[in-house]
Amino acid sequence: MGIASTASAEVRTTSEVSARQAFEQWEAVVADAVLPSIIEPIGHGQDWHGKLRYTQLDRSSLTLMTSSAQRVVRTKRQLDQAAGDFLLVNIVVEGANWTEQGGRLIEGGAGTIAFYDSARPIESRTTENAVSTIVRAPLGAVLDHSGLQRDELPIAKALPVTGAMGVVADFFRGMARLGADETGRAADVLEAQVTSMLSSALLLANGQSSPAPADSVFTRQQVLAVLRRRYTDPDLTVDEVAHACLVSRRTLYRVCEEIGGPAALVRQMRVEHARRLLRADPQRPLSAIAAASGFATDRHFYRAFRQETGVTPGQFRSQLDAGTRCR
Repeated sequence: MGIASTASAEVRTTSEVSARQAFEQWEAVVADAVLPSIIEPIGHGQDWHGKLRYTQLDRSSLTLMTSSAQRVVRTKRQLDQAAGDFLLVNIVVEGANWTEQGGRLIEGGAGTIAFYDSARPIESRTTENAVSTIVRAPLGAVLDHSGLQRDELPIAKALPVTGAMGVVADFFRGMARLGADETGRAADVLEAQVTSMLSSALLLANGQSSPAPADSVFTRQQVLAVLRRRYTDPDLTVDEVAHACLVSRRTLYRVCEEIGGPAALVRQMRVEHARRLLRADPQRPLSAIAAASGFATDRHFYRAFRQETGVTPGQFRSQLDAGTRCR
């Protein structure tokens, strides 16, 4: 196990902090969180600000960054002095950036993911208040895990975070959003999974369908993503879930084994959805809530609800009416 550290920083120009001072501070912060770079503001406003939170483990890191419009450049001198080569991954959450590497200029809007090689010159510009999740990992380890050669990397391509690629992006965005009291958990998960998740992302970007082993976090996240999209469908079957995730029924059951199997997970999702509907609309008929939650019959709804909560839907609603909450 490596030693993990977490930190956050906020830098802004004020009447006491000049633009030059602010950017010297910001460059130092970004160097620790991501990589050393030359950074300067775009525009002439006096209210530039930047904020980030990052988790770092050995040579990998995960950063959630937001800032005013800025220009970021990796100079030849910084490339020559680099301690190692890294894969950089930029998942744009809000705003947009324009990044040039390897003779390609790409626009990455919200909902896109792009990969970069830290050993090549790079220049990037962002819009005002852009928000990104940035992942850094040792390039050699990711290449070894994926089986790709360096010249096969999908460098400087803005890819939509949909389907299986969305699973990867959601994983890192979710880890980056964890609160300060959960950073230890984020560090443990990242240390174990960052290389395999990035390998999966690279192989997906190169057109390979099921790149991850059945017991990987990627496969588990993919199963969860499919179930979250489909759990309100009363006709959903185990075979359909397995097919959507490109895994066998046996693998699907193994992935869900800790929580009792895929049927148990779907049941939990449906009951939790029903609880939300009961809270939001106290006058809605229970039969309508059952149907909206994905239960084929009222009987299935009552049985599942009681199994998960210990009370019937009607009792749960009565407790809400009495000003209590069933948990």
